[in-house]
Amino acid sequence: MAQLALGRAFQWQSTSRRSVAAFSQIRNYASQSAIPTFTPTASDELNQALARWRQDLFIPFGLPKRQRTSMFKEKHARRLEDEPITVNISENEQYTLRPLKFSELPKSKEIIDVLRLMEAANDYKNLVPFMSGLWNSQMTVSPARWQYLVRKTGSIGRIALIVECARQGSRTGLSLENQDITERLFFEFHRMAHQADFKGPRVAKALALAKQTADIMDSYPSNVSSNPKYQPYVIGTLLELSAARALDAFGGKDETNEVLNYVRKLMASWPLGKFDVLESGEFDAARVDQKLLRSVAVYKGLKLSTKIQGFANDKALQGAVAPRLTELQKFIAKQLKSIPKASSDSVPSAELAKLLFGQK
Repeated sequence: MAQLALGRAFQWQSTSRRSVAAFSQIRNYASQSAIPTFTPTASDELNQALARWRQDLFIPFGLPKRQRTSMFKEKHARRLEDEPITVNISENEQYTLRPLKFSELPKSKEIIDVLRLMEAANDYKNLVPFMSGLWNSQMTVSPARWQYLVRKTGSIGRIALIVECARQGSRTGLSLENQDITERLFFEFHRMAHQADFKGPRVAKALALAKQTADIMDSYPSNVSSNPKYQPYVIGTLLELSAARALDAFGGKDETNEVLNYVRKLMASWPLGKFDVLESGEFDAARVDQKLLRSVAVYKGLKLSTKIQGFANDKALQGAVAPRLTELQKFIAKQLKSIPKASSDSVPSAELAKLLFGQK
């Protein structure tokens, strides 16, 4: 499939009648913004992998169309071998055109191999450039691989890189309109705060990243069904983190009414959460995991909001929140109860969900 996709990317206009020799006179710069450069790492294997992707895919796709065409047209192969053509791809770098075949290009299934090689902090400096190179080369990254990246960067404290990929979505191809990616991302913000016991600098950082992510989604169409910013799990995570921050740093004061405003927005969006819909039939680990991803931070956020100064004075808000807390507690408990002991490892979110109720 990757080969077919690449083939479609090379459906160029008919070749000019000018001789191949004319190509040797072209010295245009390539599109520097489209050709990523990589930071050397301590891993020779990673360095070699990144160099291969850059030489065989990213640079060819960053070249002007005429030069790119000459590399993939079989009739030009001999001339390129006999009369090498060197082009400037930046002020300090040149690239020699050579014959290429679609079968020799890196495959989409190899993307995961590069991502798995990234381990050290310095390795991850190459993440955004690598994803940008893939997008410019019309190499699609599946939602499942983006979710893998969210989990991996979240586990090592580098989740800000995913936010940056989303900010540069036109270059990296990451769109937060994909609900599965976004719910996983917001769960990582929750996890960051949970690991810090909802106190200190990590909570402030998690809140800042969640707000930045919400700002990115402000640029998406204002469609309740497709824009995740309207979803309870997004609003609930912002509520959770802002309430935790207010309790930790400001003694529970909500001077700008940020926390209580999030509570009101959450109440308005509640039907979208479908917290009253339970799974029936055969156990589905992925579905249960998804439901927990969407509900854990919402529950914690509502619990924390009840401790915020000003909440006790708003009787209408109290009356709206109390039944929702009860509903959500039952919903989460039933989801946890549905998980067979033998399948507990297949629902990663269950561990944090259990901690909400003091379960082990």
